[in-house]
Amino acid sequence: MISIIIPTYNNSSQLLKTINHISLDGIEDYEIIIIDDASTDDTELVVGKYFKQPYNLGVTLSRVGGIKKSSGDYIAFLDDDDIWLSNKLKKQLDIMTQKNLDFIMSDYIINDMINNISYKKSLRKFALDFKTNIIKNPGPFFQCCLFKKDFLIEHINKFDQSAEPSEDWDFFISISKVNPKVDNIDEYMFQWNLSNKSQSSNYYKESCAIEYIIQKHENYIINNSSASIMTLHYRKLGSMFFYSNKFKLAKQYYGKAFTKHPLVLKNILFKIVYSMPQTIASKIINLFTTKIR
Repeated sequence: MISIIIPTYNNSSQLLKTINHISLDGIEDYEIIIIDDASTDDTELVVGKYFKQPYNLGVTLSRVGGIKKSSGDYIAFLDDDDIWLSNKLKKQLDIMTQKNLDFIMSDYIINDMINNISYKKSLRKFALDFKTNIIKNPGPFFQCCLFKKDFLIEHINKFDQSAEPSEDWDFFISISKVNPKVDNIDEYMFQWNLSNKSQSSNYYKESCAIEYIIQKHENYIINNSSASIMTLHYRKLGSMFFYSNKFKLAKQYYGKAFTKHPLVLKNILFKIVYSMPQTIASKIINLFTTKIR
């Protein structure tokens, strides 16, 4: 059985569209578990089988609650405003059972409805060397994966609410330490719809989450990569805090990037720029950086 876990909060109309869009062709045994995270809209009226939290816990603890309530041997996560494509579950389940994997990913589409752009993400390199690539950059979403339930139960303490809204990256870094058996289907099977309702639309909150994750896993990243990777993380944080209008934090992380790798041209540039008055520095930085999503 596959257990499909969908956390939701105050999004009843889109939730119904999401459920109706799930393709179950070829899947004979499944359950859909709706975790209503203390919604105050009409979710309770429009959803049949669901579990309602007594108060708002957030998406991470909602997923954990869904895992504990699930009956399936396999777990798939879907958010209430996202879409699965290309008969995702059946294709992933077939490969999971053939190869006895801990989890399987798929390529995905990012549909940025805030900036009206769309782009695609391949996860092939994560299947080839998961640990090396996940400590460099975020890759898989929970929603593009199918997991073996026993694997999630074994590592359920690695779901970290403090990492929201980048809790996916934190979880995948954590499980990379045990070298999971993983593969990828090179098809676009998931569409992430980024809207003003999405957690990640709060850019400062996302910046703080990335900071938390980098600090949490700093020694692991350093011991398994290089100074150049660490300086990229620091410089990324500098740019994220710059676009969150947190100039002092931006200066702090550009400074850490320079300290870690002082001979890199960009690090030297930012070191010089941040010695200038803030108004002048801001104009120059805008020329060399773009907002990171």
